[in-house]
Amino acid sequence: MTNQILATFARLPAQFASHPQLVRRAGRAKIVVLLEAGSRGLRLRLDEGVLTCLPGQGVMQGWDLALRAEPDAWRDHWQAVPAPDAFDILGLVRHGRMRIEGNFTPLMRHLQVVKDILALPRAGA
Repeated sequence: MTNQILATFARLPAQFASHPQLVRRAGRAKIVVLLEAGSRGLRLRLDEGVLTCLPGQGVMQGWDLALRAEPDAWRDHWQAVPAPDAFDILGLVRHGRMRIEGNFTPLMRHLQVVKDILALPRAGA
């Protein structure tokens, strides 16, 4: 179950690259986000329009922001039409289904880009 979520996380850079308008909007963004499903995760580095995956765990694996949720919350978020409690990361947090930790400044600076990247796996996105 968690492996499927991690595989979906790993596909985000390719999905991102296939959306030129999103790449353009992310042109000034610099943020490293740790995405966790349960106890496993990986990091996404967004650096001026280039999105890459990095290992999630290990010594000195830094990140600006961590988004931690159970696999079911991620699956609900990626539904074609998600429920209000899973529509975006703020809805997941509001309903206690996700925790956001770390430096909120880069998140708030690039909130819509981050939310759009995390919504890419949705059916029909």
